[in-house]
Amino acid sequence: MSRKLSSTLALPATLAALLGLATVAIATPAAASRPTGSKQEPAFPGRPGEPGSGVGRIVEGGSDPNRLQAPLPRRPRNDEEAQAIEELEEIFQRFESASIAVEETLTDQLIIEGEKGRAELEKGYDSQIREHRAQSRVLRSKAITRYEDFLKLHPNDAGWTPEIMFRLAELHFEASLERYQRQEEAWQEQLAALEARKEAGEQNVPDPPTPPSVDYKRSIELLSQVVSGFPDYSLNDAALYRMGVLLYESEQFDASRQSFLALTCSNRYAVPNPDFSNVVPSGSFRTGDYENCKALNPKSDFVAESWLRVGELHYDVDEYDPALEAFIAARGEPGSTLYALALVRIALTLYLKRDFAGSIAKLDDYIRYLDSYKGTPEYDDIPNFRIEAIRWMAKTYNEDDWDGNGRRDKPFGLKRLERDYAERKDEPHVPEIYAAYADLLAFETEFQDAIEIYQLALDRWPLAAAAPEIQYKILQAWKALREDKQVTVARDALATNYLRGTTWYYANENDPDAIERAFKLAEDALVATAVDHQAKAQNLRSEGRDAEAKREYEIAARAYAAYLERFPNTPSSYEYRYSYGDSLYYSEQYLEAAKQFAIVRDSNLDNRLQADAAEGVVSALEAYSEGEAAAGNYSLPEMPKDPDAGPYEPATIPPLAAALQDAYDRYAEYVPDGENVATIIYKAGEISQRYNQFADARDHFQRVIDRHCDQDVAINAGYAILDGYTLQGDLENTSKTVAMLEDKACGTGEAKTEFAGKLRSIGNAVIFQEATLLFEAGEYEAAADRYVALVDQAPDDPNADNALNNAAVAYENIGRFESATKTYERIYTTYRPCDAPKLKPGDKCSEFADAALLRTGFNHARFFEFEEAVASYLVLATNDDYSNSEYRLTALRNAASLQDSLQNYDKSAKLYYQVADKADSPEEKAEAYYRAAEVIEKIGDANKTIAAYKKYLKSFGGSEGQAVREVEAHLRLGQLYREGNKRKDATRELQAAIDIFDARGLQKGTPEAALPAEAQFALAEYALDDALKLNLKSTSSKKLEAEAKKLFDALVKVTTEYDRVFDYRSLDWVLAAMYRRGYAFETIANKVIEAPVPSQLRKGSEAYFAYKITVAEQMEPFIQKAVLLYEECVKRSKEYRINNAWTSRALERLNVYKADEFPLIRDPALTLELEDRR
Repeated sequence: MSRKLSSTLALPATLAALLGLATVAIATPAAASRPTGSKQEPAFPGRPGEPGSGVGRIVEGGSDPNRLQAPLPRRPRNDEEAQAIEELEEIFQRFESASIAVEETLTDQLIIEGEKGRAELEKGYDSQIREHRAQSRVLRSKAITRYEDFLKLHPNDAGWTPEIMFRLAELHFEASLERYQRQEEAWQEQLAALEARKEAGEQNVPDPPTPPSVDYKRSIELLSQVVSGFPDYSLNDAALYRMGVLLYESEQFDASRQSFLALTCSNRYAVPNPDFSNVVPSGSFRTGDYENCKALNPKSDFVAESWLRVGELHYDVDEYDPALEAFIAARGEPGSTLYALALVRIALTLYLKRDFAGSIAKLDDYIRYLDSYKGTPEYDDIPNFRIEAIRWMAKTYNEDDWDGNGRRDKPFGLKRLERDYAERKDEPHVPEIYAAYADLLAFETEFQDAIEIYQLALDRWPLAAAAPEIQYKILQAWKALREDKQVTVARDALATNYLRGTTWYYANENDPDAIERAFKLAEDALVATAVDHQAKAQNLRSEGRDAEAKREYEIAARAYAAYLERFPNTPSSYEYRYSYGDSLYYSEQYLEAAKQFAIVRDSNLDNRLQADAAEGVVSALEAYSEGEAAAGNYSLPEMPKDPDAGPYEPATIPPLAAALQDAYDRYAEYVPDGENVATIIYKAGEISQRYNQFADARDHFQRVIDRHCDQDVAINAGYAILDGYTLQGDLENTSKTVAMLEDKACGTGEAKTEFAGKLRSIGNAVIFQEATLLFEAGEYEAAADRYVALVDQAPDDPNADNALNNAAVAYENIGRFESATKTYERIYTTYRPCDAPKLKPGDKCSEFADAALLRTGFNHARFFEFEEAVASYLVLATNDDYSNSEYRLTALRNAASLQDSLQNYDKSAKLYYQVADKADSPEEKAEAYYRAAEVIEKIGDANKTIAAYKKYLKSFGGSEGQAVREVEAHLRLGQLYREGNKRKDATRELQAAIDIFDARGLQKGTPEAALPAEAQFALAEYALDDALKLNLKSTSSKKLEAEAKKLFDALVKVTTEYDRVFDYRSLDWVLAAMYRRGYAFETIANKVIEAPVPSQLRKGSEAYFAYKITVAEQMEPFIQKAVLLYEECVKRSKEYRINNAWTSRALERLNVYKADEFPLIRDPALTLELEDRR
């Protein structure tokens, strides 16, 4: 085997479902016993190289045949082991002898006891049977006597005489039969006695007596009288049928036939007379005699069977024409009882008449009819002559003169068969006809013609259950013809086309008998086929014809597999199994190849191929893992490197990786001086390391370092040990390992020098890790100082920027923000960002540079150093070095916010617009636009503010996710227009806020509902303003009435507008609307009360004061309504713990009307606030 072990250090990144590879892990399967069935003897002489032929064969280009001799038994390693084996064999022999003795004793005892029991049962039951038979004879004799007496008294009673005659005939039949049986037994005893006398040597032994004969004369006589004397008797059909049968048994064939005809053709044939004078003899029948026959009882169950017996009686005397007519009459319709049997009789009759086409047609009808019932309960009830019918059809097609002209027909034989059945190849019985015809030709030694038909059958029906037998017959035929080349081809086909996993196998896997027969036939061809094709594949591979070689290896592998499945532990199986693994490997069946190599490697039969097999397991598993990786089914985890990704708990190694690791270990054990053994040991350790099993991994890596320090792979082993200790946080052993590796100085050339330099860097990494442990333990100040000291000591260390960042974070954790800020400044002043667009090769860069700038700004803002914070943020946001920073937009946003805090509203707004320009998401852009508008509003320029909100609405109005902001923007515009006394514009915007809230499906009763509630409140305020502008000035009754109506209509509108605020369930605005409704009722009522008195009422007159009192009384409900609303407002404010200007005003108004119940509480002059001591 020319496989080479991989010298790369990294395993392929694959692994997936194992497909049972756990068993590959290299366990040798238990030995299986050899099949015990008798081996099929070949019909023809064996050929060289055939199993069991005793003739050897040398394959050109193959290996030495002597190499395939049976391996020697494994020898004991020492005298102690030899003695132990000898003792074990003695114990086994004693146990085996005792076991055999016990088994034989038990078997003999069971046989003896069984015979005793059987004899006792026979003795007991024989006496009972004889007694019952004797009683039966007595009772039957009495019944016969009584029936005979009855007939003497009543010979012609139409009601009872025929019934008694029928029963009496049955009793005479039973008596005659029993008498005959007794006579037969006595005759047999006489024969036995005479034979015993002859065997004893007695001379002049008399001849055997004449055998007895049965006499049914009285039964026949009675049945004839029943039918003749009582034609209307209901059982005459049964009587005639019985009469015919008894006459047949009495060898009165013509009379028997006429009895059946009297039943089936009663209009033409009479019941036989007692002297048979009216019986039509044989030879008198002509074609058409049975036409227009009428049965005695057409509905009788005996008609069809009687016709069948008529046909058989004609058939027996070669009267084929009347026999054919009778059989046709017996056939009936499909499904009838005798339909199938009648078809067979018709077919055979037609054959004897030399109507071969008709015979074939009827046999074909019979087979198809029988097959149609397959799988049904009725199938077993149908006469089954299927095999005979197939063979008879083959015999018929072998006839070459169907037309009887004395010359061979055209076409004949196979061509005639093809003409009739080529188009019917899908019918299940057709292949059997071809096979039977070929069998007949082979029997007649027409092998070439038989092979032609066999091959045609295989080509046409390759998946038939009988295909292996047909292929075997082809092989046998070629052997008979001594065509060696064709024998090889046929044997290859037999050895490969019907094994487990083939298309034929899957097509017939539900037929275990067919599969067993196929395997048995293939056995003898397997080894020769396997060796042939492996040798051919090796030659093809050496010529570079890999695709062809792979196909040959596949054939060889299938042959080896089938052989080893049946014979796993023969003397030659050790060598064959290795060859099997080799064929599997080169046919790219790597997983199965690994299993077979493992069996050879671990075999106790021999160790000649142990090293090669160990190498084969490794090569096969590596190739398999590469294939799985390419398919994306499996991948090994990366070697663990990042301590922060832990904790690294030991993980279970998947079966494929475990099998591969075991293969590496076994190879290192069996081939310790192998060329790649150091790499193999490293790979085994690497698998453990990948699954966090660091202790086992270190054992492997240390072996590499100790035994193979002069190889560069030892450097990788050293790195792996250091990685393991680092990941486990074992700084002490990390330092010890560094010292050990420095002392050993492993590797060669430049790699050795580079490794020495990296060991020094690892020392610095240990210091860094110590500082990290202090950090993680919460000792931030010590950790920060250690980090800073590391950077001061090794400013060019790869971890220097990381150390500075960690130090800054540690300072922040202990509140040393100034130190943290300076440390951050040290990062971004020393290092440029690594993703800077114009970074030069020699520039120092750090991934923490932009984050350091961001944290610097944050720390400045923490201490209200807003200008410094803005400066830091703007550097991050605008400097080209940080154009790729993920924090750039955050910095710009923070700068805008801080400018707002610094009341630099113009700058803040511009920065927000810059945020909008740079933001990626529409949501963030929209938020920046809105925040800019809010900032501009703080400037106090209404026009700019209105323009900013409109700019937001123009850009993002109707955008997804902006519904609330859009409502709020319209509300702000409405308020701005209201403040500018632009009622029309204000009303439009306020109404837009309400409409958008409703249209966008925003939920009422949520915090966002306060926006439309406020807008509706503002619209209601306009209505209230309109109402309050109305006054009652006229003293004319009619004008006063018109003015009053206008005033009350305005009140209704005010109430309606405030009621709409309630719909949004925003408590603050609900309370405000509640108060304003009350205020409207109170104010309008007071306006009416204070209105001028009509001029016709003289001031001071009784009518004057009566009018004033009446008006006051009429307005009292309005005043009470207002009070009720004020009370409700105060009540709800307490319930929901809300206190605002509206609730305070409601309380003030209630104090006017109910001072005792609602005392007025003044707001305190001072407010207390908690001191922020952060």
